[in-house]
Amino acid sequence: MNRTLIKFCGMTNTDDIKFISDTDIDFIGLIFTQESPRCLNLHKAEKLINACNNRKPTVGVFMNQTKDFVNNIINNISIDFLQFHGNESEEFCKSFNKKYFKTVSVNNNEINYDIKHRNSASAFIIDNSKDNSSSGIGKTFDWSILESNINLVELKNNNYFIAGGLSPDNIKNLIIKYRPKGLDVSSGIEHSIGKKDFNLMKKFIENVRISEKESYEKNKL
Repeated sequence: MNRTLIKFCGMTNTDDIKFISDTDIDFIGLIFTQESPRCLNLHKAEKLINACNNRKPTVGVFMNQTKDFVNNIINNISIDFLQFHGNESEEFCKSFNKKYFKTVSVNNNEINYDIKHRNSASAFIIDNSKDNSSSGIGKTFDWSILESNINLVELKNNNYFIAGGLSPDNIKNLIIKYRPKGLDVSSGIEHSIGKKDFNLMKKFIENVRISEKESYEKNKL
């Protein structure tokens, strides 16, 4: 049975980090894009990483920032993976010598990404966007394009995470019907911006594991 990877993103406080570090998730996302209300500075990010204590891999999220900005982060704190959420080139993403995730933006069922990343990205994050921007909007997109858009169909050969508006209540059909490699969630496990809800996080994990078992049973018939 294929196990669905889970990335909890937009962490902002140490209590949340300590809680999820002992749960059945796979990645912890820390955001460094100024456009996000969950953006961290170096001091705060260092506290969160120390609270994690290497129990889960961390992902630093960036969007259209300079090489110097990214280097300043990764040279001062320990980040395991990078995630580029903007229009960064493959050459730029590879230049930091770290494994990276690359966002594929979906806008009105059209997608925007550089095909070259398929040669080097460790995974893709397929996320909803607005007005051809790379910035996520916290809403689901039409998941049927995972099977109808030729570029997304080809990405099935790569690891990809679905993001955008996910919550404990809407992931069952996504997992059973489309079987993504992973899920990336932020606002859907919060009780307010940047403040995670322990019950929602626990329920999200539980529903993922229940749904993947149902998917396995259904698809083996």
